[in-house]
Amino acid sequence: MEYIDEIMRVKKPSGKLLDHLAEQYSAISFRFGYLEAQSPCWLYFMRKDGQSSAFELQFGNVSEFKSSLEKLNKSGAQLCFFITSSLAHTMKLEEVRGLLLRNFQIKSQKFVLIDIEAGRSLKVNFEWDEFEKKMEAPQARQDGKPVFRQERRKKIYGRRGEHKEQD
Repeated sequence: MEYIDEIMRVKKPSGKLLDHLAEQYSAISFRFGYLEAQSPCWLYFMRKDGQSSAFELQFGNVSEFKSSLEKLNKSGAQLCFFITSSLAHTMKLEEVRGLLLRNFQIKSQKFVLIDIEAGRSLKVNFEWDEFEKKMEAPQARQDGKPVFRQERRKKIYGRRGEHKEQD
């Protein structure tokens, strides 16, 4: 997870945007053991253990956003980073997330949508990791109610099959 956090911390450079971002993302990837590989994506990195990450940068219209997301989806990378800017005024990160989930089957791929201008990010398909963290926590190992169930606030009284009213 440190790799993802480092990528999300990258700030927008003042000079040549594409060159500076490519340098920064490459440097971070090399530090974490990734090597650059050939791909139709803007940047693609692989590790010796089979892990891979793909980067796509997009500031265009909705159809260009969709084609960039398609490249990331077809790349087969476990981690996909989609970088855009809020100054493009095309789509918000939440709308990009909706476009991704509506049009593609992402299976086990994890997507990180990054707004380079505002410094915001949105993670997609990371829910299982959060659940595993909760299960590994010491309080989750106690005998009791499972983590994924929440207590009801009020008791509901009545028999099965009849209309029940709450106070």
